[in-house]
Amino acid sequence: MSIDFGEVVTTAWKIVWKFKVLWVFGILASCGTGNGGNFNSSYRSGSRGPGEVPELPPGVLSRWEQLVHWFENPAVIAGFVGLLCVFILLAIFLGNMGRIGLIKGTAEADGGAETLTFGGLWKGSLAYFWRVLLANVIVGLPFFVVAVLLALGFVFTIIPLSENRRSDPAMLALLPVLCVLFCVLFLLSVAVAFVLRQAENAIVIENESIPGGLRRGWDVLVKNLGPILIIWIITVAIGLVAGIVIALPLIIVALPLIITFLAGGDNASYTPLVVAGLCVLAYIPVSLLAHGILIAYLQAVWTLAYLRLTKPKQGEQSSPALPANA
Repeated sequence: MSIDFGEVVTTAWKIVWKFKVLWVFGILASCGTGNGGNFNSSYRSGSRGPGEVPELPPGVLSRWEQLVHWFENPAVIAGFVGLLCVFILLAIFLGNMGRIGLIKGTAEADGGAETLTFGGLWKGSLAYFWRVLLANVIVGLPFFVVAVLLALGFVFTIIPLSENRRSDPAMLALLPVLCVLFCVLFLLSVAVAFVLRQAENAIVIENESIPGGLRRGWDVLVKNLGPILIIWIITVAIGLVAGIVIALPLIIVALPLIITFLAGGDNASYTPLVVAGLCVLAYIPVSLLAHGILIAYLQAVWTLAYLRLTKPKQGEQSSPALPANA
């Protein structure tokens, strides 16, 4: 089935701009993605040779030694690991709730809803949380296990070859096999990601069960592979351009900082670093909001594409989705 791609991208923006509550769910959805910004900075100060380690101020070095000594305590390590697990679980929960809220909100807005409230979308999204989460776990866990096994096989193949100067023919023959398996796994994971995206829409919009949602996602993908690939290209292009625009202020802040420390020599001070750090801290809320809007828009595009692709042909009747009671 063909769809009007221009209508999809423009309608998605109109919905996201009109119903700004979707921005909040976009921020929540970004908790479960790998698109978060990493602000890594490095600097060189003082007069040093090419191979010398940068000299840190005595106060910084002392605090670093205290931090290392602090983490030698098993109780601290256990507490840190526990806190990290809580953070990961919270990110998974909020990420899934955000994504479900965006699908539900976009579908309701496209259906003619005049208002969307955070409480209403949050409450309505809870009914689909476990189905969406378990669908991702059921499909994604085998791929994760296989990827770990392949990575271990690659490591245990490389280490003997790097330690022994004699080339083991069996080891050398195993390397291209592992590379081919990695490529196959990557292509399969991309295809499965397409199925899961359609399955999530089916679970939320059509109130499908987990098996029914996966079957529906596969059916939609197979019957509409061309349009879905075009939507994917459009969303990747929009995401790439928007991501560069969002990151541009950070680049503008980082470049003068790098130039200052590279050219400063012994006269380089920490003032530019402090100023840059304050600018980054001030920009983080803006970046989070912009990223939330971007995630909300991209999800709206995918949801509208699903609605258009699964819209019954003229003359066909579709049974409305039953309300979720669980």
